[in-house]
Amino acid sequence: MNPAATTPIPLLGMALALAAMLLFACCSIVTSIAARRLDTDAGALIAALVNLPLGLVLVAAQVLVFGPLRPVSAIAIAWFLLAGVFSTYLGRWLFFKSIEAAGPTRATSFQAASPIVTALLGWVFLGQTLGALALAGIVIGVAGLAITSLGPLLGKAAAQTPRPTFDTRSLLLIGLGSASAYSVSQILRAAGVQAWSEPVVGVTLGAVAGSLALTWVQRKELRPLRRRILAQPAASMLYAGVGCMQIVAQTLLIASLLHIPASIAALVSMSSPLVVLPLSLLLFRNRERIGFAVVFGILITLAGVGLTVLQAA
Repeated sequence: MNPAATTPIPLLGMALALAAMLLFACCSIVTSIAARRLDTDAGALIAALVNLPLGLVLVAAQVLVFGPLRPVSAIAIAWFLLAGVFSTYLGRWLFFKSIEAAGPTRATSFQAASPIVTALLGWVFLGQTLGALALAGIVIGVAGLAITSLGPLLGKAAAQTPRPTFDTRSLLLIGLGSASAYSVSQILRAAGVQAWSEPVVGVTLGAVAGSLALTWVQRKELRPLRRRILAQPAASMLYAGVGCMQIVAQTLLIASLLHIPASIAALVSMSSPLVVLPLSLLLFRNRERIGFAVVFGILITLAGVGLTVLQAA
């Protein structure tokens, strides 16, 4: 028996995407805490390597509970492996970097752009036409991101407000790069799960590919990374927890693609700023110097995302 439903259930898909969003929001907060003691290069490696054993455990549990897997699809395996390189390696590493540079709220605001990028990629590579609402949403979303990242530098109040310690241009590049990497992985996973509806196996394959890519890129730094990891056991455990939450969230997100379009799943799962913002203010007492411009920018971005995917709903 296969755990995937044969008939799409939109309500179930929305619930799965919502659960993934809550886990992604928790990842942002925990990463911000861990990054104070251990750099995100080490954290990304820990989170990626934790994915491997947990993914294998989830696959084994699925086989025990639901029985044998469906016949293997070679093309689906290729899509899942490639998606893992874009998400587990590139997207996660850039996301951790953006949290380290500017805090969880601004970092997650860029993740909210992922559905916009997904829609654009679908238009360019899949021939999916963008309607007027989608185009308006893209313009609004980009404006929201600009306000979120540049807001503290704009207006008359800028002279009285401490300048942010991060480079806004670098943040734009890192944040949008992470969102784009996750968007590419979304499209690849949507293709993979349609060819072979095994989301748990798909996530595990992606974790393998992403971990290998990350290890290869950091191969010359493994010894220094190991020393830093051993020197900060508490922070290392937090990053390990992030890795566990991420693979579960990715599994839920891929499962949601069986029931709802990828653009809708991306919208729901990447709306984490709505959760991260109040949690960040509560836990960190506005240590990120979040003002009205940042909040306004996040809301505008989410409004743009909503318009972008409205016609797909």
